[in-house]
Amino acid sequence: MQLTRLVYASHHGGTSEEALRDIFDRSCKNNANDGITGLLIAGDEDFLQLLEGGRTAVAECMMRIMKDDRHQRIRVLLAGESESRLFSQWSMRCLRAAEIPLEIQDRYWVNGVFDPVQLPQAKIEGLCLALSEDNSDKTPEMTG
Repeated sequence: MQLTRLVYASHHGGTSEEALRDIFDRSCKNNANDGITGLLIAGDEDFLQLLEGGRTAVAECMMRIMKDDRHQRIRVLLAGESESRLFSQWSMRCLRAAEIPLEIQDRYWVNGVFDPVQLPQAKIEGLCLALSEDNSDKTPEMTG
């Protein structure tokens, strides 16, 4: 299997706790079935999601996301081959942007705001790496 990593941002315009929980639950179930791991950050208005797995599985997952009306203005920020997984222990690690440790926010937020579309490639990669190494959330569940 060729390991693929894809990072995208989408606009949700302010989604409810119930909708976030549904997205998380479906992501965990689908990803576990498809051999996908990753990260989902939910900001006040936007998502940033990293998917990693086989090329076909990631592409099919992205197609499902594109059909989901909770994701608007989807922008692929990074895509390509990867040698290893960053989030191998989570089918989907879900975090609220506001609950990410301040030292990580200080390095990667744009003018103090979670704005994934404004992040350059190096900062996206750095943010994902920092969160893969962050041990403040040991369980594979949405925090908060």
